[in-house]
Amino acid sequence: MKKGFTLIELLGVIVILGLIAMVAIPTINTALNSSRQKAYEKQIDTIEDTARTYMTKNSLKLPSQTEGSSCCVSVDVMKKAGLLTDDDIENPKYRKNSSEADESFENFNGSVIITFTNNRYQYKYTNSTCTNAC
Repeated sequence: MKKGFTLIELLGVIVILGLIAMVAIPTINTALNSSRQKAYEKQIDTIEDTARTYMTKNSLKLPSQTEGSSCCVSVDVMKKAGLLTDDDIENPKYRKNSSEADESFENFNGSVIITFTNNRYQYKYTNSTCTNAC
């Protein structure tokens, strides 16, 4: 009596494994991209919250309370103030040689624009450099 598998049995197992891979890989890819997007949004929230903290400590630098007045704080300024670390500015969506805007940079190096609107200050991160520093 021979021991082992026939060619048909081996091909059947390979086909079944291929079908499982066809279903599993897109699902895993979707989950990874979703988690990267959530981490990206969380990093931006952290940077915006840090800008709030920075402006609380430096309240004299806030833009005037005139509708639409604004200024900005760069990530470098917050980092030099000791409020951000390298981990806080790392881009979780970074991919080397990517052409996508939010995947093309390794670290967040933009700025947070602070605008006085509707009787309150709004903080919004942008990837551009700071032109109207607080």
